[in-house]
Amino acid sequence: MMLNSLKLPLLALFCIALTGCLNLGGLKYKQVQALKKEGFVLTEEGWSLGLPERLLFDFDKSEVKDHNRASLVHLSQQLQKYNLTKVKIIGHTDDIGSSSYNTTLSQQRAQSVANIFIAEHFNSNNIQVIGRGAEQPITTNDNEENRAENRRVSVIIIP
Repeated sequence: MMLNSLKLPLLALFCIALTGCLNLGGLKYKQVQALKKEGFVLTEEGWSLGLPERLLFDFDKSEVKDHNRASLVHLSQQLQKYNLTKVKIIGHTDDIGSSSYNTTLSQQRAQSVANIFIAEHFNSNNIQVIGRGAEQPITTNDNEENRAENRRVSVIIIP
């Protein structure tokens, strides 16, 4: 009899815990599913999508390549569809060049992506544009392939 009386509170606790999991990162279940479908992963900064530089930019450039605009337009539209309209766009570079140059270049790359979101009706007040230069590499900068991986832009959802 004592075991049965413990089942109900444990079941209730389990349901509450499960509900908390469905709102990962302060988002609703459908929002999380949409983010996962687009390739976002939950990181310590929040739901993040890394966009490699080699897909978006030419080396040492900050303008998004024309053939990649469509994927950014699609991403912007999907985020808005699920009411995910507050984002941080963070630019990164490799370690070639001075720190101040890389910070400026990474800021410009992030702004280029932000400009596409703004053109797709994102409120510019809901977009934080950040340039981190070479401060946060995802791999060593010891060869061209690794440096290319470090040249990227990340889109992070702000719940």
